[in-house]
Amino acid sequence: MVKIFQIILSAFVVVGIFGCGGVKEVKELVGLGGKDRTVYNGPKYAPTNQVAVAFQPAQVPKSCRVFAEVMVQLPSKLTGKDIEGAILNEAGKRGADQVLIGQSRQGDDKGTRFLYYGPDKEYLCSEQCGGWKFGFDVWENQGEWVNVGYKEWGKTEVRYDAPLVMQLAMLHCR
Repeated sequence: MVKIFQIILSAFVVVGIFGCGGVKEVKELVGLGGKDRTVYNGPKYAPTNQVAVAFQPAQVPKSCRVFAEVMVQLPSKLTGKDIEGAILNEAGKRGADQVLIGQSRQGDDKGTRFLYYGPDKEYLCSEQCGGWKFGFDVWENQGEWVNVGYKEWGKTEVRYDAPLVMQLAMLHCR
């Protein structure tokens, strides 16, 4: 009898939360919220302190393999130098020899977060890079396009007033 009461009570709680727009919270509560993308589960490489940067797939050596497909969320008020530091620090911790920077858009301010999407298996950048076939759950709901390229990268005088979302591939080239 107690079990039935607990099940009915649980059902009312779930219905109450669903009615309040807490679908995401309920899914997480019952284990259906999906993967925690902030947790890196890819290959383990020794940390590096020299990470090269590319903005076009053609700039990546043919031997480089993509081992992490990442959406980077960055807060507002960062400079080009701040963005460079955050990305190269994270890439170095993961053992990247190079990063390929994709497109950027205005995003939601959730602080600095690296959301890892894969790949399931490393692949040669020379064969597949640039398709950016991951992260649509984050990407599709973002704002205007923002340029973060050669002219902005690493510059202290370039400041972004809006939070950003950026596509990124981490590469291992040895």
